[in-house]
Amino acid sequence: MNIRIVALGLAFAATAGFAQDFNKPAKRPAAERAALLEGLQRGKQITVGREQYQHLPEVFAAERNGDQTQQYALDAVGAGTAQVLETKGRLVLYRGSAGKSAMVARVGASNVYPTVVNVRTGTLGVLTGTLVVKPKRLSDAASIASQYGLDTVKEFAHIGTVFYSAKANADIADLAAALQADSRVENAYPEIIEHVRRPK
Repeated sequence: MNIRIVALGLAFAATAGFAQDFNKPAKRPAAERAALLEGLQRGKQITVGREQYQHLPEVFAAERNGDQTQQYALDAVGAGTAQVLETKGRLVLYRGSAGKSAMVARVGASNVYPTVVNVRTGTLGVLTGTLVVKPKRLSDAASIASQYGLDTVKEFAHIGTVFYSAKANADIADLAAALQADSRVENAYPEIIEHVRRPK
């Protein structure tokens, strides 16, 4: 009887030891991610409220449609052999050749989005090409769009906010900075997909 208890005790101790060893490698991905983030080129800074972001010139996001695989999405934008860093819902973030601008590009029938990193948290985010602007007077919305070459997506009069989309080849970081400095604008920032809710 005592031998069985001792044997069971040793078995539990061994299992706990294996579990600890098994869980140790779980820390490696965090260290590898930190090293990866450190090694990425940093571009222009973008301010959204109190958060600071930096453009990542060599990281892009391709969008999967429907039931497409990650590989299909990468192949569609000519990045078939690229290193996948992570996914955010339908967006596949990958490392490619460094670009100069934070602009949404069209490759065939697919969009390729620029990415940023949250300086505080290290979380990667995707710039969608949408700019959220709160003009001091909504009557200036059309002239703001005209001056910066923006398309008006939707105007919400009840909250005094306009959603604009940047045109092709427009640098979103530059647009955001220019809008934030515009005396007609109370607040402006680019839309950034940083977290995606997963269905339960």
